[in-house]
Amino acid sequence: MKQQFNEYGKGKYLGSGEDMAKHKFDAYRVNDEIHIVYESGNVATQNIHEVKDNMDKYLWTPYVMFV
Repeated sequence: MKQQFNEYGKGKYLGSGEDMAKHKFDAYRVNDEIHIVYESGNVATQNIHEVKDNMDKYLWTPYVMFV
């Protein structure tokens, strides 16, 4: 994951984790968004305020770990 961080290099590092399918990821905060960067190189983003306002909707996603 260290190499991936060097390649992504955006925002503030929030931590790492594993989703329910056991895919490992690192999380970053870039402005008002949470970026989930998977080992495969895929990136998923979500607005942090959207997650805070709709916690039930995002309950089973990695985003809630970093709000």
